[in-house]
Amino acid sequence: MTPPDGLGAQLSRLGLGEPAARIYRRMLESAPVTAEELTRWEDDVETVQLALKELADAGLAVSSGVDGTEFLPSNPSEALAALTTRRQAELHDARLAVQTAYRAFRRAHSGMPQAQDLLEVVTGDAIVPRLQHLATMVRHQVRRLDSPPYFTGGRRNLLEEEQLRRGITYRCVYSGASLGDPGYLTGNILPCLRAGEQARLLPELPVKLTLFDDRAATIALTIREADRNQSIVIVRPCSLFSALEGLFETSWAAALPLDQECRASEQPIRPIERELLILLAAGRKDDEIAAELGVSRRTLFRYLETLMDRAGVSSRFQLGVFAAHNGWF
Repeated sequence: MTPPDGLGAQLSRLGLGEPAARIYRRMLESAPVTAEELTRWEDDVETVQLALKELADAGLAVSSGVDGTEFLPSNPSEALAALTTRRQAELHDARLAVQTAYRAFRRAHSGMPQAQDLLEVVTGDAIVPRLQHLATMVRHQVRRLDSPPYFTGGRRNLLEEEQLRRGITYRCVYSGASLGDPGYLTGNILPCLRAGEQARLLPELPVKLTLFDDRAATIALTIREADRNQSIVIVRPCSLFSALEGLFETSWAAALPLDQECRASEQPIRPIERELLILLAAGRKDDEIAAELGVSRRTLFRYLETLMDRAGVSSRFQLGVFAAHNGWF
């Protein structure tokens, strides 16, 4: 049986190289395999050797046979945990890089008149009008790391939906806390997904960030300070802006896709089941999920049992992996 098409992308998202991801798929299909057999598929001995070493170093493959020339996939549990930890470390490094770039920027521009044109602090009642003005000026794309608190109260984003219909691209990475905000999933996230937003999910985000085309970005001073002081910083193109772009792209690459259109057409799922899966992925508790969906715990467990039966799995973790590989998000 051929593994799901999304498996290679999922492994790449955890930091595994494309050749290694392809060879791992080959092992799942045909193991045990030899390096010679893999070379016939890849047409390059060096690529195969490097990929096998990468898989072995990651704990995803082991050698077997009398002379150790055959290779098998190994149990991925510990290896995937290590890869996930490494990806989180990369996000941490990206956050430090942003902070370092900002400090360098402040040192380089300290006392220079033009610095005030690159950074602007906006507070209080002026925040929402400035955010709306920046959004209305967008011509191509908006990129966002989305996390509460919300200056607009988390209400439905009609401007984004209208811009999506006009062809403007939105790429958003939501934090688990975004899905934990009462009504935000059904009242804001899902309508934007239906309108065409590209969305992904991470358990936590290092900062609240929105990039408007390549001309402006807004960041909250910190999540806690944004809640207490009601402050944002507007950043114009500069070294700090480039670092923020890098932070977004790193977060996007590490995040789990949330796709309103189900790609697994052979087993379509209902919207309420997709919402359930998204809430599970965000780490919500059973009682919170039931309340968000407006169903009883018994009905929630019945949905879960039905989904697990259709996926042929016996645990929620396995259900999450199956859902990601088959486009159920």
